[in-house]
Amino acid sequence: MLGRDSGEDDYIDEDTLGDWRSFRKDLLETEFSSSSSTSDNEGYIGDDQVASVPSDKDNSSGGDSASSSNETLPKSVSRANEKLLLNQSEKLGQEYLDGVWAHKAPAIEVGGLVVRLPLEVEIYRNKDNSDIGKELIRRIDQDDDEQGNASFLSGVSANDDLKRKPSVSFSLAAAKTLFWYKKTQQLIEEQLQGITALSNANGEIDPRQLKPQTADFLTLYLDNQECWQEVALVVEKDKSPGTASTLTLNRPMAFKLTENLAKLVLFGAQNAMLMQERGRVGSETEKFVKFLTAFEASCAVYVGGPDNLEEPAVMIHGFADLDGAREISPGTGTYEGGIPAAVDGVLSGKYAPLDFRFFVGGHQYKSGELDVAVFSNKYQPIACARALVLKQCIQLPKPLWHEILELCGGDLKDYSSLELMKRSDIQVDE
Repeated sequence: MLGRDSGEDDYIDEDTLGDWRSFRKDLLETEFSSSSSTSDNEGYIGDDQVASVPSDKDNSSGGDSASSSNETLPKSVSRANEKLLLNQSEKLGQEYLDGVWAHKAPAIEVGGLVVRLPLEVEIYRNKDNSDIGKELIRRIDQDDDEQGNASFLSGVSANDDLKRKPSVSFSLAAAKTLFWYKKTQQLIEEQLQGITALSNANGEIDPRQLKPQTADFLTLYLDNQECWQEVALVVEKDKSPGTASTLTLNRPMAFKLTENLAKLVLFGAQNAMLMQERGRVGSETEKFVKFLTAFEASCAVYVGGPDNLEEPAVMIHGFADLDGAREISPGTGTYEGGIPAAVDGVLSGKYAPLDFRFFVGGHQYKSGELDVAVFSNKYQPIACARALVLKQCIQLPKPLWHEILELCGGDLKDYSSLELMKRSDIQVDE
């Protein structure tokens, strides 16, 4: 259906499009498959195939292009995560195994995700618009002048045991990604060391000592750390006023309920504090007791974000027939609301407690702030199967951020592998 009564030519009613997200995903998979059948020179850094830079025919892609564009979209990136999901919910686990998918989206979509990009990527992609980005380009250009294309491989040091590291797709584009990533890493470390050197005996830094460029970098760094590897579900977006709301999926708060936490989830922070001061729940006693009985032993509660903490928690699930629920966007199969019906369903045995996710707080954006964050390369919009939204983030062997980026393939998969190289606390699971 094109146009409303107002005669808007650009309005499209999503309800008339059917499952357009799946259609788009299938189209992308077809494109990936067609590309892979025409090229066989792809390998992986860390494989025995690493020997030399591929021929110049791969040089059409930039350093931040989809370096794994010649491979099909992955269908499985962590057997351990899959096993854990099957144990938590056999039905959702089977849905995941039957067709999980994720890919870059061209814009922010309700029902889709926005994932925080690493600081290295943010700096590199904004290299023409910031002082630290321009310094990075100066260093890259200097190395190119001195070493030629061989400099793309200088990011791999002799101390890197690549066979024990996550694999990074190997092509000229991937080599460039590895090169600028390592260069940016080094630049970030130098900046942090310089800032640390300004601290006094108490570890305090006088902001007046910071040069404007250093202060800008510190702001950039702290902003990135605050939302490090955040994966957020977009639950609302209104283009006209530029508002948007997201819930962070990978910041678990608790997996069991205490009485105080149950009050926070059910009634919001302000009401929970009043109830605690009075020492009683009052007229909400029956509602509270039923909720606590249903979810006390097992309840997945997450910090959805810093805003709206005074409001009751938002419950996300996948049940279309749950009384009081609404689909956050047509065709997503992801729903919010219906806590009373969920309580009754858990008490009757129809549902399991871990079929539901509770989010305390959220992120509220105004005046196009989320669009600006995406345009500034802080976040990457991603479309994905609902199983990735509905699954619990309870001690995942492979963190959700890595799982989603690897499912996307291409340069996002390489970013995940490069970030995993920084960590010794995660067992690489292919």
